[in-house]
Amino acid sequence: MIKFLDILKESDDNIFIPRGSKEEKDKVLIRRINDKIQEYIRNGSEGGLDLRRSPIQFLPKNLTKVGGNLTLILSQIEKLPDNFIVNGTLDLESCKNLKSLPNGLKVENTLDLRDTNITFLPSDLKVGDNLKLMRSQIEKLPDNLIVNGYLWLDGCKNLKSLPNGLKVKYNLDLRDTNLTSLPSDLEVGVDLYLWDTPIAKMYTKKQIREMVPGVKGRIKL
Repeated sequence: MIKFLDILKESDDNIFIPRGSKEEKDKVLIRRINDKIQEYIRNGSEGGLDLRRSPIQFLPKNLTKVGGNLTLILSQIEKLPDNFIVNGTLDLESCKNLKSLPNGLKVENTLDLRDTNITFLPSDLKVGDNLKLMRSQIEKLPDNLIVNGYLWLDGCKNLKSLPNGLKVKYNLDLRDTNLTSLPSDLEVGVDLYLWDTPIAKMYTKKQIREMVPGVKGRIKL
């Protein structure tokens, strides 16, 4: 696995980085990161990439897949390549510069978008496991979205409604949102969390159960 912290340590120990502004130092580090990524591509893109807290803003266009986890927590990433494949977990937690996801994105395991400024998801997004959107700026989810794990939307204040055809294999967490209704065709394989929502104040568990009969587990108010 390639780790930014290793590149940073290598830079501190062995590579001359000229004194100057943070921007100048970041440029040197970004060149080093891209050199490592090109080496990673030549080696078949096997294993993961841990670029957390790195100054990288864009991934190389010829990086079409990551063989394991891709960690970009608290990085300066602004954009991911179209038709990008991650054969593990894609962690974008707290990537404030990232405003949207690319078309054709496929994530084998969990997609973590906590505390990001993402406002919508591409209609062709594929996620193999959990989808974490807690405290993000998400405003809308695509119709007929299928989540093959847990869907966390707690703290998503800008989300006004859920899409038609939403299917969640395990828990759906809607705590601390402003939702006032639920689609009648909603399917939740386990529990539905509705604490601190207008819905929890407007309806009883029995009424909510009648509204969304596709919830298999408990309804928690």
